[in-house]
Amino acid sequence: MMYQKLIVAPQRAWIALLTALVLAVIHQYLFYEHAIGVSYPVFVILFYLYMYTYAGDRLRQGSAISRLLMTAIVLLSLTYALFTNPLFYTLNILAVPVLILMHTTYMLSERRPQWSSLALAWATIEQVLVHMFAHMPTPFRMLYHQLARRMEQERRRTLGRILIGVLAAAPLLIIVLLLLTSADRMFDELLSSLPSWFADITLGPALLRIVWIGVMMLVLFAYLWGFVRPLRRDPRSGRYLSDKEAADQLTRGAFSENGAVPAHTAASTHATIPTAPTMSVIATKDVTHSTPVSTTGKEEANAIHHESIADPVEGAGVQPEQRAHEQQFEPKQPTVSNDQVPAMTWDVPTEPMRPLRVDPLVAATVLVLVNIVYMLFVWLQFSYLFGAGQGRLPDGSTYAEYARSGFGELVMVTAINFTLLLSVLYKSAAGSPLLMSMNRWLLAILVLCSAVMLGSAFTRLMLYEQAYGYTMTRFLVHAFMLFLGVLLVLAGLRIRFSRLPLYKCFLVLGLSAYVVLNYAGMESWIAERNIERYAQSGELDQEYLLGLSAEAVPLLLTFAEQHPELELAPRLRENHQDVLEQDHSWQSFNWATYRAARELR
Repeated sequence: MMYQKLIVAPQRAWIALLTALVLAVIHQYLFYEHAIGVSYPVFVILFYLYMYTYAGDRLRQGSAISRLLMTAIVLLSLTYALFTNPLFYTLNILAVPVLILMHTTYMLSERRPQWSSLALAWATIEQVLVHMFAHMPTPFRMLYHQLARRMEQERRRTLGRILIGVLAAAPLLIIVLLLLTSADRMFDELLSSLPSWFADITLGPALLRIVWIGVMMLVLFAYLWGFVRPLRRDPRSGRYLSDKEAADQLTRGAFSENGAVPAHTAASTHATIPTAPTMSVIATKDVTHSTPVSTTGKEEANAIHHESIADPVEGAGVQPEQRAHEQQFEPKQPTVSNDQVPAMTWDVPTEPMRPLRVDPLVAATVLVLVNIVYMLFVWLQFSYLFGAGQGRLPDGSTYAEYARSGFGELVMVTAINFTLLLSVLYKSAAGSPLLMSMNRWLLAILVLCSAVMLGSAFTRLMLYEQAYGYTMTRFLVHAFMLFLGVLLVLAGLRIRFSRLPLYKCFLVLGLSAYVVLNYAGMESWIAERNIERYAQSGELDQEYLLGLSAEAVPLLLTFAEQHPELELAPRLRENHQDVLEQDHSWQSFNWATYRAARELR
């Protein structure tokens, strides 16, 4: 009940603005002069509470993708409180805000874009660059109208003239003071001898905090109000309308609240186009007049959303005597209903553009040729690709060259095979049942060959790691190959089950894989694998291990204590001295940093 009263309250905008001010104060308290830590997920939760409280009437019905996006946003924001990996620290600074913008646009935008189409991306860009920026001056307009209501008209004019005079005199005063201080030294000393407490005032940090709070308040309120009061677009010209223009358009019935052109308006537009004389009577008869209606509500912005459009009444405003007089001298015309009048337009009828399709026979020819090459390649590689584990390599090849060639095959699989696979699946025209069945079998062979080449590249990278050690880059390449393997499985299922939404599966899988990668403990895993490699071969890349973040410090310190001959512990404490000197406020708390600092003491 309280929420419903808040949504329809005349002071809704002022309440939302004051809440944005409170949220901006909290934002500067959490982040000003503090490293990002637990403060990040805290503010994300507060931001969603703000948006859903004051734009709750715009919420669309929840769905599985909405819950997935929300879960991903919360988990990714929590990484700033749990991990210290520099790569994901940087990536998530961009990834989390982008996901938040897309999620709020999906849930609150009146366009209701589909999450699996580019419409969501365009709607997000429009929401930020158009609707949000259009409402940046809204708080100032609200303040002006509030003050204007409380002032008499004459007093407002007087105050306005005074402000204009002050603004006009400011540059003149600066020039005069500079000239007088240069002309008279005593006057310069007089100005310099003003009370010394002016010089002791330091407005730097306080001013920066005030600016921070002001900018954040404007951004938060403008983003929220962009959903509550989005700009209207003229259905004919396509340009965005001001509040006054949109209200006038609604009053005239030019478009409805959802932006659609009413049927009677469209008919009227066609009917008033000057045409041949034989159609003049019909054109005159088809002109409609809409009755303006009054708007309700106290807020200026509410006028657009609460207007109703009256149905046009034929012949409104014409006196009966005048109508009878006109009918007496009108030439008799056959009675024609509006449904029988052809739409009068200057458009030349054209056939709609047909989507580009690949001939199934052409696709089959390409697949046959490509699969022949791939099958030959795979057959020849089996003698040494999967035999390299026993030390059999092509003559003159080193482990480094072997691994690099394997990664080249991975790029080939990604760039060629997936492109070809998706093109045939989604762009192939219909053909005979036999030809379509053959294409499906050819695609299955393509997927199998791609899987074999992906497995060979995976094997080569494992050999490279055994010889030269484990690094973050090699870990990510492994993860990428596993991701491609899952995509291949999905593509294979799509060949069999034509209703499987492959693009949606790719998007969901990509987002899920990125979240899982954030929580995989990459640096701890790298440190552990390198320690195992040292136990087997006696080789250790100490410089690389010393460069790992605080996540790997507890494991490396334990290893250093077990192997004092490596003298690794002093260097670890020296390299991670910044962990002990970092900000220890609760806003910057990070679990990995806390554990590392506890071990280093």
